[in-house]
Amino acid sequence: MPPKHIVDAGYVDAELLVASQTDYGIDLVGPTAKDHRWQAQEQNGYALSDFSIDWEHEQARCPQGYSSRSWTPTSTGNQEVIKIKFGYATCGGCPVRAQCTQSRQRTLTVRRREAHFALEAARQREQTEEFAELYDQRAGIEGVHAQGVHRMGLRRSRYIGEPRTHLQHVATAAAINVCRLHDWLTGVSPHSTPLSHFERFMKEAA
Repeated sequence: MPPKHIVDAGYVDAELLVASQTDYGIDLVGPTAKDHRWQAQEQNGYALSDFSIDWEHEQARCPQGYSSRSWTPTSTGNQEVIKIKFGYATCGGCPVRAQCTQSRQRTLTVRRREAHFALEAARQREQTEEFAELYDQRAGIEGVHAQGVHRMGLRRSRYIGEPRTHLQHVATAAAINVCRLHDWLTGVSPHSTPLSHFERFMKEAA
């Protein structure tokens, strides 16, 4: 198996980041899901990253120094999470509650410990130049996928059964290699990445 697997955002999940390393020894490389809570989006409130989590004592501390009241492991869909709640009295009398929560108490939802740290590490790596250079390879992968889908009908199997479908995939890959070899021998330049309608509009407007 490859030491690194470059994937799109649909395959980067906190649990998969852990499982890929633990079960297969693969470094899963791809853009992580963003924090869509209003505090992180507006950057004008206390987001999850502003809280300190004591995993050993199963407690969290808010930016104002107050400790959480409950720590409840549960599951959301197929993912194991932990619900951390602060007390009503603590949040109710807090002078900066509007910057923290729009309800009567603040509740944090975090992944289990290993998944939480794996996701945080992936988000930090995503901001580095090393990640940008490595992930540039994904553009070539997307180009191959697009060629296979639009020119070779890759998304529809002409046969029934996994062995025959696999044979079709192998034949499709060989056909792509033949087409690219033909283009290289005849001097046909690779197509540039197409612009979206909005990008073309902005380019013409400029």
